[in-house]
Amino acid sequence: MPIVWEKFRDEEKEVEKVKYAGMEEFIIAKNTSYPDVPQASLWLKDQTHFLPGLFQDTIETLYNFQVRPDDVWVVTFPKSGTTWVQEMVWQICNDLDYERSKQEHQMERFPYLELNCLFPKHVNFPNTVTALQETKSRRFIKSHLPAPLLPKQIWTVKPRIIYVARNVKDVAISFYHFYRNVHHYPGSWEDFFDIFMKNRVYFAPYHTHVYNYWRMRNEDNILFLTFEEMKKDHPSVIRKTAQFLGKSFSENQILELADYLSFSKFSKITTLNHDTVLHRIQDELQTKLPDKDYHFVRKGEVGSYKVEMPKEVIEEFNRWTLKEIEKAKMDPDINRVFYNV
Repeated sequence: MPIVWEKFRDEEKEVEKVKYAGMEEFIIAKNTSYPDVPQASLWLKDQTHFLPGLFQDTIETLYNFQVRPDDVWVVTFPKSGTTWVQEMVWQICNDLDYERSKQEHQMERFPYLELNCLFPKHVNFPNTVTALQETKSRRFIKSHLPAPLLPKQIWTVKPRIIYVARNVKDVAISFYHFYRNVHHYPGSWEDFFDIFMKNRVYFAPYHTHVYNYWRMRNEDNILFLTFEEMKKDHPSVIRKTAQFLGKSFSENQILELADYLSFSKFSKITTLNHDTVLHRIQDELQTKLPDKDYHFVRKGEVGSYKVEMPKEVIEEFNRWTLKEIEKAKMDPDINRVFYNV
């Protein structure tokens, strides 16, 4: 098994700082070998990844998950517009079946591969891996796994993969609200931003997560998008994604889909906004939302960090990003993704 892991250990105060409701243990995982993965030559070397402790029981199952050539995967770092992109992709592949979307929850149509590893075991989600194994083709699969931890067959079977990146500061803000309300993270926003910049939120580190997929953006089966380009010109992104998926639509259909996916409409569709799932989690955790007006689909804005982040924190994030780019000797062109420039 090329993937190895060890328990996360640090000073007691640092260990306490990463915990959330029902999740007391975390691991550091690493893929030590890519014998049949030509794409691995594009990845940064000797990467480690921060994950909840439940992954230690499942990481091998995920790595050996059976991939099919007609699968469609949406992969992102958390809080990068994943739900929005999933619906765009699903609608394109299913010839704009709006009625089915309004009747069948997105999590059923587009399951989240590693969902069961993120919540305590008494939060009783169906086993996603088993469900996907039993699902007839064509399957739609969401994942936040970094490239080295994805199922190994992805790189040989080569299903369609749509990767979406988002400005790191907007990701951090959105992830903080998610950690606070969905996972009942007990720390302050200062604590959260500290662990984010120490690569101690799940699926971290952010920069290498994005950079590895960005380096693979010219692979025939990978489409690299950004949240910001979707907000700037969604119809153009829809056209590009449809072409990538082998679909063609009229201009009216493209505009119709863009309108359907507009935040004002998208956020109000119960099968898409995940509010029912959010309330279910609260019930099973026997808790209430810390922020009564919190919604899983929260704002969908570009640059909201400018309002919510103090100036000195913005500067700290910028210095951290520059340091990460220099440390890993990344191509400076990645700046446009990390900084949205």
